Amino acid sequence: MSDLVMIHTSDWHLGHELAGHSRETEHDAFLAWLLSEIEVQDADVLLVTGDIYDVANPPISAMRRLFRFLHEVTTQRSTLQVVIIGGNHDSAARIDLPAALLGVGGVRFVGALPKRDGTADCEAVLLPLKNKDGELSAWLAAVPFCRPGDLGAHTLPTLYAEVAAKGAAIANGLPLVISGHLHVAEGQVSELSERRIVLGGEEAQSASLFDQRAAYVALGHLHRPQQIAGDVPIRYAGSPFPLSSTERDYRHSITVVTLSREQCAIAEVAIPRPVAFLAVPSDGPKPLNEVLDCIEGLELDEALPREAHPFLEVAVSVSGPEPQLQSQVLAALEGKPVRLTRIQRVLTGTAETTSIPLAGENLDELKPEAVFEALFRKRYQDAPPPELARAFETLLIEVQTAEGAA
Repeated sequence: MSDLVMIHTSDWHLGHELAGHSRETEHDAFLAWLLSEIEVQDADVLLVTGDIYDVANPPISAMRRLFRFLHEVTTQRSTLQVVIIGGNHDSAARIDLPAALLGVGGVRFVGALPKRDGTADCEAVLLPLKNKDGELSAWLAAVPFCRPGDLGAHTLPTLYAEVAAKGAAIANGLPLVISGHLHVAEGQVSELSERRIVLGGEEAQSASLFDQRAAYVALGHLHRPQQIAGDVPIRYAGSPFPLSSTERDYRHSITVVTLSREQCAIAEVAIPRPVAFLAVPSDGPKPLNEVLDCIEGLELDEALPREAHPFLEVAVSVSGPEPQLQSQVLAALEGKPVRLTRIQRVLTGTAETTSIPLAGENLDELKPEAVFEALFRKRYQDAPPPELARAFETLLIEVQTAEGAA
């Protein structure tokens, strides 16, 4: 029997904007590259583990981009199986909608955890996977992001235990792949772009959710490609390119998983980065006059089209108020082929960092915890006590989770 080759990718965030700048050029470049790489890897399965869209109600252009890619990839490779699960940024109903039209063909959408008689239907998420010779070679437990209301009488550990038990029974010795979209403890997060999620009162779940009945665990949600220590291979594929300035040093990749009865081989394939991410200064915050010199010394390609201009983050160290800081930085950048994402002000001798809001910046670019602390300090001339800060953090996670369910 031939091995089964699966490409695991995640967190595409189609429709994403960064500080008001479109990412469409980068998404087009990634999808064109992925289309080619599927052929290079001779892939049998493409698995996308959630956050296919950036928001629950994505723009039409993002939906068109997804379905154009699906048409191209299934035309190019008619035997390819594509499975897309819902993430916390996605609307489960929107992800599930095409499933009713496509049936059980080569493209499968699993937006919400299926239910039968009001309880989780663990058998409904089990999908057979075939190799290039048409032979049944593995099974996939396509578990999407689970909101608290999806679990019913289950907890996340009991849900995954039942999924693994039913999956192992039906796989009958064939490899079992289990998916998920959640934050597993020890996973490295990206502060500015990953919305926190909570289930069962916990933000991060234990790797013990996944036992040795799984040959491979394919995860989404965290944007840094990474392996999680556990009894089985547990891996975040990561996003296709940086979704915030904190991700500019990530080595974004897809994960190629080769499965047989005997083994699971895992390989990373780096994704070309079509647009550069720059930081000024490159070695950390400096006084304003030095920052302005760094901006002046930037070597930039004037011939690049606007949509390919590098993204730029500026960090300035200050010892006190600098009322002209933003205007001087913007003046120095005038006419340069870059796209500014944010200006950081770092107080000398402290770890405190604040972002100066840019013209046209969305409110969701601001960190709620920082706003809460700033307002508390303004009113009470002190930092919020730890128990109040924890209470605010818990409330914030619950609100974000509820918004994701809307």
